[in-house]
Amino acid sequence: MARTDENDYTEYVVQRNSDVSWSEVEKVLLVSLGLCKQIAITTLCRVNNVSPPLFYKWKKLFVARGLEERINTLERYLEKLILEKPKNK
Repeated sequence: MARTDENDYTEYVVQRNSDVSWSEVEKVLLVSLGLCKQIAITTLCRVNNVSPPLFYKWKKLFVARGLEERINTLERYLEKLILEKPKNK
């Protein structure tokens, strides 16, 4: 994990107004920053005022949605292959 300067966390702040609820885009951005492993999750959560359990909940949903999308894509591709399969004469 890359070590960051003590004062160099501003680039990891996703939401500056803590009175507003998190949008889906902000959640994805925060989870993406966590997945990059350039900053410790606890630090990322601290600078964004998010509890680590909430971060991990968002991460779990992010991964689940990605897997769901992958399954849907593969199902569409398989359906296309089946429908376009040439019939033997």
